[in-house]
Parts: sequence; C-alpha cells; structure tokens
Amino acid sequence: CTAANLSRVGGRPQGCDSAFRSAVMAGSAMSVGLRGFIDELPEACRRELAQLHDRFKYTEDQLEAFMCNHGNKFTQELLPAFEKHLDEEQKKLMASAATPMNSGSGASKAAKAAKRKSLAMPSALGAALGLSVAPAAASVAAAAEEPAAKRPREEDDGGAAAVSAATSGETAVEEASAQGATPLAVEVLGDPKLWMGGPSGTYLWMDEALEDRAAERNARLLRWQRGLAEAMRARHPDLEDVVIGAVRAATQAEVVLCGRIVCESLEGKLNERSLLLEAPRADGDGLPPARIRLNTAGCKSIVAFPGQLVCVLGRAGTAGSVFHARDLVSGLPTASPSPVPPSAPTGDDSDLHMFVMAGPFCLRDGLDYSPLERAFELAAAARPQVIVLLGPLLDASNQRVASGEPGPTGDEVSRLVSPTSSSSPCAQAEGIETLEDIYTEVIIPLLQRSVASLRRRSARTQVFVVPSLEDVLCFHPLPQPPLDAMLRPTLGDQAVEQLRGVRFLPNPAHLRLGGVTVSLTSADALSPLLRSGLVLRPEERRLEAGLRALLQQRCLFPAAPRDPPQVAERRAAALDFPDGQVPELCIFPSQVGSPCATHIDGSAFVNPGSVCRPAALGSFAEIRVASSQRAGAEGTAKLLQDVLRVDIHKLS
Repeated sequence: CTAANLSRVGGRPQGCDSAFRSAVMAGSAMSVGLRGFIDELPEACRRELAQLHDRFKYTEDQLEAFMCNHGNKFTQELLPAFEKHLDEEQKKLMASAATPMNSGSGASKAAKAAKRKSLAMPSALGAALGLSVAPAAASVAAAAEEPAAKRPREEDDGGAAAVSAATSGETAVEEASAQGATPLAVEVLGDPKLWMGGPSGTYLWMDEALEDRAAERNARLLRWQRGLAEAMRARHPDLEDVVIGAVRAATQAEVVLCGRIVCESLEGKLNERSLLLEAPRADGDGLPPARIRLNTAGCKSIVAFPGQLVCVLGRAGTAGSVFHARDLVSGLPTASPSPVPPSAPTGDDSDLHMFVMAGPFCLRDGLDYSPLERAFELAAAARPQVIVLLGPLLDASNQRVASGEPGPTGDEVSRLVSPTSSSSPCAQAEGIETLEDIYTEVIIPLLQRSVASLRRRSARTQVFVVPSLEDVLCFHPLPQPPLDAMLRPTLGDQAVEQLRGVRFLPNPAHLRLGGVTVSLTSADALSPLLRSGLVLRPEERRLEAGLRALLQQRCLFPAAPRDPPQVAERRAAALDFPDGQVPELCIFPSQVGSPCATHIDGSAFVNPGSVCRPAALGSFAEIRVASSQRAGAEGTAKLLQDVLRVDIHKLS
C-alpha cells in the first residue's frame, strides 16, 4: 500500500479481524480514509496499527508523512519505527504545550529546541498545502470525512469557512457597543468561499493544471463578450445590424470581435505592431484559442496591455489573417461620477475617518518595529473609526530574515521585547531564534499592546489586517485567506487568539464602510500594467491611464501572464470588483509615483506608501469622507471628490 492510497475513500472489507473491529466499535477517532487504507494491509499490521491508534490517536497526515520519508510504502517491518516516531511526536507536543508564550529566563533549552523542531519545515509545508499541524485534535479528523476528490471537499467545507469569516473580529465590535460607542458599520463584500475553505479556514491551491487555468480564463472572456459588444454598439448606435464575427473568418462586412490582447513575442514588451487578439474558444471543443493580428492604424485612440479584454470593430479582409480595426473598446465603460448618498450617523458624527498603514514596518537591514508603534501612537491621538494594516508584517525580503538569523542584536534587544514581561530583555531576546519566534515574541505582543492602548482612547476604533504575498509565513497565492487562518497551523491557536480585538481580512478585500465601497490590497496593482507594456495613443499620463484600465477591466490584477504570478486562477473572481461595480475608494501601496490620492472617473485611488522604505522611514495615509457635508443645495448630494480628504503623513 502506498501513500497515494491513503486519501482514497472506501469501506472496510468483509472478514476484518476482531482487534481492528473492536477498536472501531470502541469509538476511536479513525476516519474513513484511514480505516480504508489500513484494511488493505495484512492482518498483523492492521492489529498493530489499531493498537497504536488507540494510544496516540494519529491522523492520516501523520501516517502519510511517515510513509513519504520511508519509501512511500508501509510494511510490517516499519511498525517499530512508526511507534517510535509517534512517541517522539507526542513528547514534542507535551514539551511545546508546557512552554509559555513569552519565554523568560526560566525556560529550559530542551523545551525551546522541541518547539523549534515542531515548527520546522513539515508544519510550515503543511500550512502551505492547506493542511493542519500534525498534532491536530483527533475529533476534527473523525468529524470531517474525506471525499474521493479534492474539489468537492473544498466546496463542502466552504460553509464552515464562511462562519469563520463572519465571526472574525467581532470582539472589538462587542466591546465598543458595551461601552456605549457606536462602531462603524462594516460589511465584507464578495463570496467567502473564494478565499477560504477546509477545517483550518484555508484552501488547497497546489492542484491547478494548466488546462484548468486556461479554462477559467476562457470562461471569464465568454462572460464578458456580450457586455463588450453592447459597449461597442452604444458607441456606434448607427450600426445596429453589426454582428459578432469569428476570428480568421474572411469577410468584407464590418463585424465586432471580442477577445484578449496578447503579445506576438513571448519575451518582448507589447507595442502597437505586436498586437494579437485571442478569441474565446467554445466550451468543450478542446482546441487552442484562435488568434489574429490587429492593425489599429485606423483607431483614433488605443489603450492596450497584455491580458486586457477588448472589443474591436472592423474588417478581416479577404485573407482573414489580419483584422483592420477602426475602433477599439478597451473594457467596460466606467459610469460618470455619481453623487455619494448620505448615510446614517455611525458615531459621534457621520464622517468616515480611517488610517491606512502599509508594510514593511521595519527597515530592510533590521527588525526594529518602533516605526509601527509610532504610527499607532499618532492614530490613537486622532481616534479614527478604522485602522487598516496592509502586510507584510514580517517581510520575506528583509536582510535578517533572508540570512536565516532573525535573532536581535545590539540595541535591538530592548526595543524588540515586550515591556510588560517579567523577564529581562536579554532573557527574552535569547528565546528569539526562529521566524515563528518573531511573530509570537515580537509582532503579536506589539499589536496586542497597540490595540489595547488604542481601545483605552477610542473604543469604537476597529483594526483590520490584510495579509501580503511577502509575509514570510504566508504561502497562499492571491486571493489570500485572512492572516489568522494562515498562521494558525504554524503558530497554534494560543498565539493567534491573543489578537481577538483585530479583524483579519483576505487579500484583496472589498468592503462597505458605512456608505462607501472600498477595495484594498497589499500588492501593487498598478506596476504590473506599466511593466507589461502599456500601449497608449495618443500619449497621455501613463499612471492615470493604468488606473482607468483597472476600472474598465473591473479587476485589480487583469494583466496576463499574471503579475504577480501567484494567483489561484479558479478563485480569481475574488480579484474582481464585486457585482461588477467599481469601488469609490481603491487603496493599495505602489512603487509608481509618490504617495498621493488620484481621482479617476468618480473613483479615488489612494497610495499610502509604506511605513518603512528600504533605508528610511516612509509614510501612511489618513482618509476622511465628510458624510455630514454630502447633502448639497436643494437636497442634492455631492460627488465623492467634493467630500473626500486624503492626508499623507510622513514618519520622522
């Protein structure tokens, strides 16, 4: 029996030995998949494994990991080694449970060593694969039976994931209500099943074949085809009889073609002479998508980039190898700026007030988080309704992290450790030896102290955390699950539960704050469009053209090939604006330009900068929407740009 058989679902065969049957009847927490695998072993192995299960309550993940390290096959000769392995794992778990969160001078060296081993690569790799830690509770393994296929399991677990998303961060709201303060009404938009799933709240993401990714992208193009054609007809109302043509079909009549912009060369950047249009393929035909060269000399204006969904109007000519376009629609039209409707008061006044701080939160050559503490102090003095932290909390590109020696040195010791601990700074710093220690001994206590100090000044302030692709212990692609779900398998429940006053959001996150719709992401959404080769004619400001393209494509990351490349294509709908409606506020840090706010077609894009640049302190953003001043003369409502104020604060 190989490790591949371990995930198979099957019943027990007839003639099962009495020892194994008695173990099952006694109520041992053995899942169906594990039971079906053991049934295929010889009788002696079944009896021994049933007895070991009674002693150690091992899970399928533990048995599969053991088999992967011992030839991917289980035999009777491996029983003593498996028993020894389970005994060692149990001792490690007991030692880790006995170790306090803030290790002082009395913590033993053996306990710290056991903790480092238990948080080594296997558990981190398990977190990357969406699995739980090896010593997971046996009751969870018994309650969740594995179906035969991966994808149905993710769909079945979506309900539990949705409950987890709904209850995350509710403690802060309850505390504010208890103290008489009315917190801001916050609604997370979108389908939680897109970024969550499984018992631990994270989904499996290493199971996408190239054909599946291509099919998902083709399905999105098919959904957009009608809307793009209607946008072209709205631009040319005199062409009511124009039809949607087929790529490479020779015709002298004008037709409309809908497709995706691709570059002729795999290596070079896109330019007007290398434009190709990739048409959608019919469902189930199995053929590669057809492409045709675009001649856009007859178009008055062009905005194009690789991966863009467009519609062109023109003729293919007699050969059908080149499509001569006289007009190009570069996406769905953005609505003209509309007034912001007044909303009900959400506190002492009806104005929306929020702070946005983007990581990294320490300089690249050290792990001093005092800039983040300083930013929290300024926020506590201003008492906003919302504080948003955009990751990374621990940057993977930090030089200390990349060197593999994250422990503090020199004057960092007194700044990194918790001031509330009874241990000396040197004793605490001695326990910081791994990346997990940085989270449990530095980042989590710092956030806990900052949020507690903030609560004392303003009980209604809500704190949100958005993860990042650069977070060192976060392995999921976009869309990323909430940070607590990704860290829980590695750090454990005790560490994550210390931040009950913080609400964790996915990446990207789409919210409704009061009456304002907001889209947030910790990744740079503008740079990929400019890097891919943005074609503009006539020439205009590339920054504004790139931001407008995001609105027209109704997506934060529309470029193809994907940039950033870490995208789970089957869940890429989470990158789109919910219900196809452009947000009023779109917030993300960008290396293009300086931190500022830019108004595009009724939406405001805010670049808060980062709290720490590689070698200097950075900035954060303070955003106000004057809801109390939305009502204009004669009962009319003002535009968002008339009631929005964005201040960029630089740290010094």
